[in-house]
Amino acid sequence: MTKNHLKIVIHAGRMIDGTGAEPRNAVDILIENGRIQAILPQGEIAVENAFHLDVQDKTVLPGLIDTHVHICFDPTPGQHASRVSESIPTQTIRGAKNARDMLENGITSIRTLGTTHDLDFTIRDAIQQGIIPGPRMIAAGRGISMTGGHGHYISMESDGPEAVRKAVRTAIRNGANVIKLFVTGGVMTPGGKPGRPQLNRDELDVAMLEAHKIGLKVTGHAEGKQGVNDALAAGIDCIEHGYFMNNEEGLAMLVEKGVYLVPTLMAYQLIAYGLDAGVPPEAAANAEMALEYNTVGFGNAVQAGAKIAMGSDAGTAFNDHGRSWRELIYMVKYGMTPMQAIVAATRNGADLLGIGSDVGTIEAGKVADILVVEGDPLADIAQIGQTRVVLKEGEIVRNDLVVEEGSAVFQGGTSNAYR
Repeated sequence: MTKNHLKIVIHAGRMIDGTGAEPRNAVDILIENGRIQAILPQGEIAVENAFHLDVQDKTVLPGLIDTHVHICFDPTPGQHASRVSESIPTQTIRGAKNARDMLENGITSIRTLGTTHDLDFTIRDAIQQGIIPGPRMIAAGRGISMTGGHGHYISMESDGPEAVRKAVRTAIRNGANVIKLFVTGGVMTPGGKPGRPQLNRDELDVAMLEAHKIGLKVTGHAEGKQGVNDALAAGIDCIEHGYFMNNEEGLAMLVEKGVYLVPTLMAYQLIAYGLDAGVPPEAAANAEMALEYNTVGFGNAVQAGAKIAMGSDAGTAFNDHGRSWRELIYMVKYGMTPMQAIVAATRNGADLLGIGSDVGTIEAGKVADILVVEGDPLADIAQIGQTRVVLKEGEIVRNDLVVEEGSAVFQGGTSNAYR
């Protein structure tokens, strides 16, 4: 993608800055060289040769951050086996398409947590080099599982502390930004049992040691009481899915240690109710069993003040990458306010990914990752999906508006509009 304008002024009707502060009305946002330079009441920014984006009837937010994505997966129900059997080029092309879909629907940063052949590293690097469009990526590559464990087809199967040590070191060598552990069983792997412990405590301990000594965070697929508690006691940085009903010890550790929870509420919902549309019966039954624990546990975590970030588990059944914003609807349904959900998908996501100094909020000095939507998502969180304009690093990558600059009229629609 090419740079569109060195200077952009966004005339915002309503701005939600991602910090949790009350929205501001009628403000102008000055963007120059990819960063936010100033945020002032409308009419107070006077610059020459700027591109003006008039969205005074819309809401401006930070670009959304999805912290749990499987970028190369096909979300079509029944395509589970394709994740292993498809060729590397096919999986890579699909990953590039999924990345573009996410960006053009307002997801400007993601964390990928499992691909075959470390393909997310290839996609991440291609985005960084400007070869393909997509969100900035924090990538795990292959996860680490026990032999035959959950997610083994996108993992390095490792048994015993020394095997896990080598797997972590291999992931680091290959380019991982984060280490993904499959601590327990899960919903979608055939033959799996959600919540059953898989990696042992001594294996978890060595994974934390090897990752933390080089400064990488560790996140863990953990769905049951023992697995969650073992991972927290070992020093994990984030719990994926997790549920805490009847697990006061785990919830207390989560809060005390300041560990993030990424609940992926939508994934369980879509899988549990997808039997008639092609979800394998075993997976649907597993998801239905886990659903109550997940939603109640999420509500408990919200009430306890736990740190929570948005993650959609995009790539699982019906879980399209371009619509991962739907996770916010479920977060509100099961216990968050709309503002809490927006913060989970912006500031908190950036903090979890270690990029909060640059993105996650609309503040002077930050990178200009911007999402413009119709309506007011604080009144109806579903408006978060009514995307009209997306900027990444100050570059307009989607524009559904008719805007004027001098005598030229630009009709938006996709990133092609500004090439």
